[in-house]
Amino acid sequence: MIDTNYIKQLRIENHYSQIELSKILGFKTAEKYSRRENGIYNFKAQEIFLLAKFYGIPMEKFFTRKCANSEQFATKSN
Repeated sequence: MIDTNYIKQLRIENHYSQIELSKILGFKTAEKYSRRENGIYNFKAQEIFLLAKFYGIPMEKFFTRKCANSEQFATKSN
């Protein structure tokens, strides 16, 4: 699960607008970005890749810990 709060926090801490991030992701309007950041629509894998590259951080940072813990459990139980 994508941690949209983390994505929003990154944007705010780095002083970017939703318009600027929407351009990074190739959206024509900030509304498409806003809907993803607010959890109305899901970010696509390619969009997470672009955000990770833009911010210079690993893609794993964009996933919630709950999801990461679930994946560790699934790996251990196999």
